[in-house]
Amino acid sequence: MMNFMSIVLSLVLFPSPTTGSIQIEDVEVEFSEKAIGIESGQPIFSKSTKIWVSNPTQEDYRMYINEEEKKLNEEKLEISGLTSGTYTLMILAPKDSDEENRTIGFTIQ
Repeated sequence: MMNFMSIVLSLVLFPSPTTGSIQIEDVEVEFSEKAIGIESGQPIFSKSTKIWVSNPTQEDYRMYINEEEKKLNEEKLEISGLTSGTYTLMILAPKDSDEENRTIGFTIQ
């Protein structure tokens, strides 16, 4: 059975402007394997690690992995096949909201 590790930014860092409604904080990033180390404050994962982005509300968000844009409007989106390198995954909040963008950095080795 695979061990799953979730990186979820705390609601304390990005408070919800409207209590009780679904916000960008509900989007989670899950890794299929545990980090094998930490470099420059970012977790390091092996090449075989699969990454899922869960969007329980299926809201339309734009997501970037480094410079590649993807649409995030599914309940769960798999990101796999990443080569060795350092990645920044950014989920953009809608322009008409006062939510903060979500940013997660990690390294594939």
